[in-house]
Amino acid sequence: MKKSLLTLAAIILLFSASNAQQKPALSQLPLSDINISVPAVPPPSRSGNFFYAIANSWNSSAPFSYSQKPAQLVPGYGVTMKNVRWGRTPADHKSYTWETVAINPALIEKVIFAYKTYGTGHTVIIFIFGEGGVVNSRGETTRALTFGAEAWSREPYGYTLSHAMSGRYPLIWGVTSFESLADYVVTVNKQNLYLKNMNLDRAQSARLFELQLARVDETNRNKEIYNLFNNSCTNNPVNLINQVVPPAQRISLTMVGNIINPNASLPVLAVRKYTHNGLLQAATYHVGADNYATFDLLKI
Repeated sequence: MKKSLLTLAAIILLFSASNAQQKPALSQLPLSDINISVPAVPPPSRSGNFFYAIANSWNSSAPFSYSQKPAQLVPGYGVTMKNVRWGRTPADHKSYTWETVAINPALIEKVIFAYKTYGTGHTVIIFIFGEGGVVNSRGETTRALTFGAEAWSREPYGYTLSHAMSGRYPLIWGVTSFESLADYVVTVNKQNLYLKNMNLDRAQSARLFELQLARVDETNRNKEIYNLFNNSCTNNPVNLINQVVPPAQRISLTMVGNIINPNASLPVLAVRKYTHNGLLQAATYHVGADNYATFDLLKI
């Protein structure tokens, strides 16, 4: 653990130098054969700020990021979610398309662990559905929805490491079609997205989706704050995944002070650990400038 903490400290220093009472919508889920509950292991409580050297000025009246909105469950029949980003990135980088989609959890086919390695990285869970599993209000469909815990940043700076470490961002869950995520990562961020298939059976995949929706609902109710060390884009998915896999495949969320185990906080370490534990398959796929136009997520 001491070695892991030293690794985390070194990585952080490197990047710092470079840069209501209503019935929950979750109750509408149709998979009644699987017990539904809010995640049994909620993220640890957040307290204190760790770094105060803010690289960019902070303007609380500036607009939130144009490319982000908090996904929200809509009470009603089945599973309905609004604020789902859809389609390609607009030319003005402002006029994104946001959809309300109907989701059929019974059509989940598999789950993919996706991540970026640039900076401190980013982690996303991708659920693959059969035909008709996700439909928007115009009748358009997608076979894959992505879920990512995100720091809801403000224009014009976007996400900065110093702000992330000082608790200046609300925590939201960003949900997009896979097409929207891949386009944004490759054409806007100029980065690669890496993907690994998860060794989950149908019951585990369905349970993970239910926990994912519960966590979206919980996050919105709690009005939580993003924290790089203990409420981030990586330890949130780890917290959910831990609840559907056997102990031998889990990543510890044990804390030292206010810092969670680095294996649960940094994507590159989480991927290494989950691959070693057999949860992630060995093969790694990527979407980047070299293959973006021809990449087929359904074939990996």
